[in-house]
Amino acid sequence: MSTKFLEKLSNNLSELLINGDEYNVVIEVGQAPNNQVFKAHSVILNSRCLYFKDKLNAIDYKNGVKTIKDIDISIKVFDIIIKYIYNGTISLEMVDVSVIFDLLIGSNEFGLEELIKNIQSLLIENNASWLRLNFSRVYQASFKDNNFDALLNFCTNIIAKYPNIVFDSDEFNTLSENILVNILKLDNLQMDEGLIWDYVIRWRIAQNTSLSSNPKQWSDVDFLVMKNTLQNCLPLIRYFQISGQDIFKKVRPYQKILDPIIWEDIEMKFMMPDQTITSQILPPRNPSSTSLPSRSDQSLNFITDNNENEIELNNIYALGKRAKYHIKMKRYNEALEDLNKALEIGQNNQNNVSMIDIIPILEIRGETYFMMGEYKDALLDLNKLNKEFHFDQGMLVALADFKLLENKSNVVSSLTYRGAIYRIMGRYEEALADLTKALEVKPNDTAALAIRELTYRTMGRHNEALLDSNKLNELLKCDQNNVDMNVRLFTYFLMGQYNEALAAVTKSLEIKQDSFALMIRAEIYRIMGKYEEALADITSALEIDINSEIYVWGIRGLTYRSMGRHKEAHADLNKLNKVLEFELNSSRVLIKRGRTYHMMGRYEEALKDLTNSLKIFPNNVFALVHRGETYHMMGKYQEALADFAKSLEICPNDVDALKAHKKLLAEMNKTPESL
Repeated sequence: MSTKFLEKLSNNLSELLINGDEYNVVIEVGQAPNNQVFKAHSVILNSRCLYFKDKLNAIDYKNGVKTIKDIDISIKVFDIIIKYIYNGTISLEMVDVSVIFDLLIGSNEFGLEELIKNIQSLLIENNASWLRLNFSRVYQASFKDNNFDALLNFCTNIIAKYPNIVFDSDEFNTLSENILVNILKLDNLQMDEGLIWDYVIRWRIAQNTSLSSNPKQWSDVDFLVMKNTLQNCLPLIRYFQISGQDIFKKVRPYQKILDPIIWEDIEMKFMMPDQTITSQILPPRNPSSTSLPSRSDQSLNFITDNNENEIELNNIYALGKRAKYHIKMKRYNEALEDLNKALEIGQNNQNNVSMIDIIPILEIRGETYFMMGEYKDALLDLNKLNKEFHFDQGMLVALADFKLLENKSNVVSSLTYRGAIYRIMGRYEEALADLTKALEVKPNDTAALAIRELTYRTMGRHNEALLDSNKLNELLKCDQNNVDMNVRLFTYFLMGQYNEALAAVTKSLEIKQDSFALMIRAEIYRIMGKYEEALADITSALEIDINSEIYVWGIRGLTYRSMGRHKEAHADLNKLNKVLEFELNSSRVLIKRGRTYHMMGRYEEALKDLTNSLKIFPNNVFALVHRGETYHMMGKYQEALADFAKSLEICPNDVDALKAHKKLLAEMNKTPESL
């Protein structure tokens, strides 16, 4: 009976939050003029949340009401928290993972300990892939607060096994010292000690932009500053586990930042290994035996370390990643050694390697040859890639349903569909790029607006989401004939109005069986937990239009995952990912081959490749600049000028575009007849 009484009490409190008029607390959340007001009751806030108790004690009543302002939290997150405070329950099934993570941060600010613990478990158990994709944000948040111990432990385990997720990230150079120190303390960090030294030095140099990357140009003061600022990191390096070659190449140039006794002992260790030394010898790092992740595990963004153990040297992916590191360091010969070995493994079909696995290795080797000026060798690899991608006389349709046709309406729908799939995959920046391009062509396209609004919301960019939402509502108030029914129902769906969307799509399907509408209804059914109905609609969509398979993979994959059919889910989502990667790779290979032809003076062939690349991604500044330079070398000044102008319109401060444009104008001024 007690459970029923508590359930009834919880329902009464929920009703009080929704309909209660006798409130005495007003809480303003968000920034004016888009803020939202919540009405609450001090007795409930005081009893359920220490944060509000302290706040309310510091505020005086005005006309019988206390007002709390400046709560730094999103309206959506606060709405979940206030409902939890009132009824003690929470449902996150329909909530985006990014909002759940924001909810964790908000729960910590409000001191809701039970919620903090449960949300951490939910994220780790059900949303590990999202945590990995947003690793930097998650790790830094978990490191800042002692309450996130489960999340911190999750992140630490990942760093230990896959350290390059941090060391090769764009955020590495901006890491705080205490985070770097804690990583260096890990005894099970699976990374070569010489490589760890490289990264520590790089991290410190990045903190001082005036410091040259070449230690030969440093003064004694520079070395002293370097030594002092690394005083917490240097003792954590396992110097006596670094190879003699790396000691000579990597550590010796910076020996002045080391204690003289340590450097003397390092030299002694390699010259007379049996001689007793006085410096403390830290034990070797003890990596776990965890196997390397498969290539299909895109969520880890895995980059291997420089360990030369048996597993690494027989793993095509690890060799490719290490080659990338060598290229960064301009060690092209070392990169070629790794790439050649990787291709040898692939050609001998070791470890079930397929052509899909060999393609990126060929691409990296072609780029390496290019950087070395070996253009003929580069061209051989790029031509092999060209063959594997099945390019056919400029008909570059890496993703048939997303090709950018001349008809503008098709451009919009193509970009919108692809943006939707990028969003499903969590590739939000790419989704925004496509959706924004679509809206530049057709500003009032409600489907593109709806998907972009949802994408902004998922990314936590609430002000931009609100602008799109307001515009959507205005457009949907228009006469129904002005908005296509499929677009209208799709928009309702993305705005979370599932009942309206379901009614609209069912009515639409009674009139005409349409594959796009069926897929929308399938996704609605999936969200509602009606998985069998979702699969039935997906099957019907494929029967109507086999070409809709590319869209189906995302929806069906998520449905299978919701049903616990993980093998089938992985198969569908992996297909989708490979197709999109295929398109990105094809464009990149064309640019690289075009650059190679250009350097060889084969301008017609360069022009063809660069033009074909721009058919896939019309606003690629890199391709535009190189095509402009090719036009320039061919004496086609107007075409070159157009490419440079477009590239600068897209990216006004691009250095290469500015230089090429200036050079072209100077030459045109000397030869007015060319105009």
